[in-house]
Amino acid sequence: MNIVSKISSTDIGLERRLPFSFEGLDVNFCRNPQCAGLGISPDPYKRPQGAAAAPPGAIRGAVAGRMHEEFFKCPICGTTHRLKNNKAIAEEYNRLKDLQEVDPTAPRCRNPECENWEKPLSTHPENYRGFGKTAGGDPRYQCKCCKKTFSIGRATRRQKRSDKNPLLYRMMVNGVPFLKICAIAGVSYHDIYRKIDFIYDQVRAFRAQREDFGDIDWMKVGSRFATDSQSLKMNWPTRRERTQIIVQHLCTAHARSGYIMEAALQFDPSGDHEAVEAAIALSGDDLLSNCFRENGRLWSKSEFESYITKLQKQKRINQTNLYQLPHSGALVRYDILQFAHAQRLRQMIGGAEGKFVFVMDGDYGLKAAFCSAIADLIQLDRADIGLVFFDKKMTNDARNAAWSAGRSLLAGQTGLRVSQIDKLSNEAFADLVDTEIAASIIGQDLKNGFSWPYHTKSEPDRRVQLITDRPGRDYRSTARLLRLATLRSVDAYFHKFRSNVRFAARPMVSETSGRKTWDKYYLYKPEIMVKMTEIYRFHHNWVGDGKKETPAMKLGLARGRIYERDFL
Repeated sequence: MNIVSKISSTDIGLERRLPFSFEGLDVNFCRNPQCAGLGISPDPYKRPQGAAAAPPGAIRGAVAGRMHEEFFKCPICGTTHRLKNNKAIAEEYNRLKDLQEVDPTAPRCRNPECENWEKPLSTHPENYRGFGKTAGGDPRYQCKCCKKTFSIGRATRRQKRSDKNPLLYRMMVNGVPFLKICAIAGVSYHDIYRKIDFIYDQVRAFRAQREDFGDIDWMKVGSRFATDSQSLKMNWPTRRERTQIIVQHLCTAHARSGYIMEAALQFDPSGDHEAVEAAIALSGDDLLSNCFRENGRLWSKSEFESYITKLQKQKRINQTNLYQLPHSGALVRYDILQFAHAQRLRQMIGGAEGKFVFVMDGDYGLKAAFCSAIADLIQLDRADIGLVFFDKKMTNDARNAAWSAGRSLLAGQTGLRVSQIDKLSNEAFADLVDTEIAASIIGQDLKNGFSWPYHTKSEPDRRVQLITDRPGRDYRSTARLLRLATLRSVDAYFHKFRSNVRFAARPMVSETSGRKTWDKYYLYKPEIMVKMTEIYRFHHNWVGDGKKETPAMKLGLARGRIYERDFL
């Protein structure tokens, strides 16, 4: 096989140095929000001596680096940016989009081998014909392709114990482990797994029909978003390899309402690591860099093991922190998930007017992903990005001490007593803080970070890096932006998720077993983790936990609370 042909242009005969765009997506450009070259795709071809010159005005720069570590160096600002696989990002974006927008209960052919399998009756009526009714009076249809039939009716029409659905749902989202659900509801594990499948399909169908952000007035409901990730662990399925299975849970929350805009797991249940390995070998991808591959979205087993070995040599992980691939499904490359996640957020905003603020954990992979996804908004000064760093390992007593010290500092600067500050309304307190911060940031370069002096319990020792800061901006507006640059909304959701979904709780660490983590309530099947994660996200957004308004109501997607009878 001619591997060079995969990265060569067939139109002008030059070898490419940058990956092809895919479905209109290209993230390989300068991702520095302060650079004039942000969002402008550079010349993608190698141009050796004697070759045709680049088009006038095209950005050239340099592409260098070892295999799998290639980077583009911007000729304008001098920053470097790792090359990414556009095809892999587009594929992951489409997968995440389908999970949120495709109704799995829509009437269609149920034969997965039929060409009409993903063609619903509502949009492709020409592919089906009426075929009478069932004994219960439900209309029946026949697929014209494979001749198999299906009927349309109540979702629970084939269930013998549908009365158990609301009870099982409430226990699943309120921290009851599966073992105890079996004892309380009088069902088996097999029944629970079938109910999870049913509830998962129902909440996806509900969301596909109701979750439309096109009519949201972001300037009215708030235009700030917070993005962070948490690590979820599963039990190892075999005694032969007692190492952890870790999957990243990446979420973005709407700051004001708490609505979880997107929640994605670093796992694809439809994938297979052995199939990925075979596809890479068959296509010759093993001879290409990751950014040029046809199969660059999922980890292969051999490359994952090589990656773990590399981390060990670099002493970035030790023997007790080793982890392995899931034994079913496939692990998505985390950088691909980050870029696809950011593209999803950009698609949700669409063509809305106004200015947006994206706050994220101090992960430079997330920074690169969002800078590429909202480059057009940054160019128009319609988006700000803030990176947040704080001490996550601080004890509760130390957090209280930091919070108290911050209040004392504010009292000393304003001449007020701490007791007077505590009695201020939220609006008055915010105005007081903004005034003090505006005076303290004069002349500071906030792109390098600003240490927030008035500590909070949730984010002690917080440092904010406002990478889109521009000279000439009003100091008071900047002070307000720094105050609101917090991950509180998404971290609060993570806390609720760990508290109310039993398998997501932090593991118990055993000192007598080499600090390995195992829990009798943890999952063995990663596909169940995907479904339960989506079920709880739906519960948080639409059903709520007893407060007056749910996040969906605050965002304007619902007029009232959603009850179990509405989707079960």
